[in-house]
Amino acid sequence: MLPKCPHCRNTLTRKQAARLLASLSAGKTKNYSEAERALRRERMKAINTRRTADVFDTGMRHRNLNHSRFTLAAIDDVIDRGQRESWGFLLTAVDASPEIRSRVLRVCKPHASDDFAQRYHFWNNYASNQAIA
Repeated sequence: MLPKCPHCRNTLTRKQAARLLASLSAGKTKNYSEAERALRRERMKAINTRRTADVFDTGMRHRNLNHSRFTLAAIDDVIDRGQRESWGFLLTAVDASPEIRSRVLRVCKPHASDDFAQRYHFWNNYASNQAIA
């Protein structure tokens, strides 16, 4: 018999019950040897290195470009056609690099007079505020 949710008193699914048990057991301290700790440190360094390398990836395939770096055309494509995931990559890149921040401002400048270019207005305001902060 599966347990019931403490809040709504509905029966939990097997997946929900497994997650509940995993979260309860997650509070136990782990006793790792020094060799295991060193291995974990190396793995985390490798993961962090990959993450910093991926900061300048747009996260989407461009219809007219054969790369995924944040060039002016790629930034324009991400702002114009991008979804939430690619916007997240651009957001991280704008926060991390003043060069990309200036590129975003440069791409958004011609669209400033268009009242209906809301995406460009959003990115122009965000990049401008990040430059001040």
